[in-house]
Amino acid sequence: MLIPKCKPLVIPVPRESNFRIPEGRYRAKITSVRKMTVERLDGASEVLRLLFEMQVPSLPNTQNLAKAEYRLDLNSGSDLRNMLTRLLGKQVFADASGRTFDLEQLVSMDVEVEIEHVTTSRRDEYSYPLVRVRDIRKPGTMQLTEYAEANQ
Repeated sequence: MLIPKCKPLVIPVPRESNFRIPEGRYRAKITSVRKMTVERLDGASEVLRLLFEMQVPSLPNTQNLAKAEYRLDLNSGSDLRNMLTRLLGKQVFADASGRTFDLEQLVSMDVEVEIEHVTTSRRDEYSYPLVRVRDIRKPGTMQLTEYAEANQ
């Protein structure tokens, strides 16, 4: 009589989230857009938080995430408006002049993101440097970081 072979008990393991992105330029997708109130020394202010899912060649098994925050200000010359102009063009604001702009339209947008590491005076207290989104651009505008370069 043959003894039936047991099937292994296999269950998928979800990808771990990772905010420790190496410096470089990567493809990304904006996965969420949230308005938040943050406390600063000069008082509370509203910011827009963009969350990105990054395509990092050297980290293929993790869900690589980065975030960027901008003061919720679309006045000419503001950081938020400058970034949106790079992504969407100047005409978007000419068309929306005097009206409103729906920031939710950024969700699922493909972009390219430059990550930099910032060294702070308290660097010795942390096991990993402060990771900051330095730039956000339209796809095809940055020279992207390759796997070998990301490992150096």
